[in-house]
Amino acid sequence: MLILVIYDISDNRNRSKLIKKLQHFGLHRIQKSGFSGNLSSDQREELEETLNDYLSGTKDSIYVVPICNRCKQLARIFSEGKTELENNFNFKIV
Repeated sequence: MLILVIYDISDNRNRSKLIKKLQHFGLHRIQKSGFSGNLSSDQREELEETLNDYLSGTKDSIYVVPICNRCKQLARIFSEGKTELENNFNFKIV
């Protein structure tokens, strides 16, 4: 299933570690603080079990958003050019 991960992590070291973890799971950066990619249910659970390790402040947050196939078909990207998300998941750029 397509997963969107967005985060706001204040500690530079924790943020860098989180980025490496997301890349380890094969997720692709789509924005400065956003990654996406396909994960199985087991992979998503494995990732989610580690996410609290990267939170260091009360304002820190990590969102893991599964996107079903129907929602994926309805998604639109507003951009001046091709994006990693569109290339990998066939979203339509408007």
